[in-house]
Amino acid sequence: MIASDMGRVEVVKILLENGAKMDLLEDDGWSALMIASQNGHGDVVKILLENGAKVDLQEKDGVIAGQNGHGEVVKILLENKAKVDLQNKRVGSALMIASDKGHVEVVKILLENGANVDLQLESRWSALMIASQNGHGEVVKILLENGSNVDLQKENWSSALMYASHNGHGEVVKILLDNGAKVDLLKENGRSALIIASHNGHGDVVKILLENRAKVDLLKKMGGLH
Repeated sequence: MIASDMGRVEVVKILLENGAKMDLLEDDGWSALMIASQNGHGDVVKILLENGAKVDLQEKDGVIAGQNGHGEVVKILLENKAKVDLQNKRVGSALMIASDKGHVEVVKILLENGANVDLQLESRWSALMIASQNGHGEVVKILLENGSNVDLQKENWSSALMYASHNGHGEVVKILLDNGAKVDLLKENGRSALIIASHNGHGDVVKILLENRAKVDLLKKMGGLH
């Protein structure tokens, strides 16, 4: 694990030749392959896999590599039959994590290898919602180009447009609207993207939404803010 963490290729080889257990786990569930994947040590990852390391063990190596933007490692893991949509219950799939961090190339690699673009966590988050919330416009574009549902909602609550509006990401708001997002889609509590942007003081987003014909008095017609 220590040699894998540091990318010591020759040391890893020597240890394996002397019977080191590749899939031994730390108390927190991490293996040598996970550690090497996290740090982008592709050569170590290859050696471990060539010697039979389990590619989808415990914390999910593809998720870890995607989190840190290590595209080449993601490719190696996928070539060795890592499950592209395997999820960590806490942080989601590799696509969700790469979208969260804004790792454009990793997002492309995962989608090219069949990642489900609208896969949702138990909490109903999707990659598009996550990328929109964080203002990663290029990732948002790629997800939409690959068929992501622009109006998918989290348990009938917020959509990607609402998350982008909440955080004041004007460029992402424009991208979503240009790709057909419903400007007056409502949360279960009756709030729209315009109300959310207004509540958070994002004047530039309010202007964009109004330019796209958001209904200025929609909530009033539904009976108040409660």
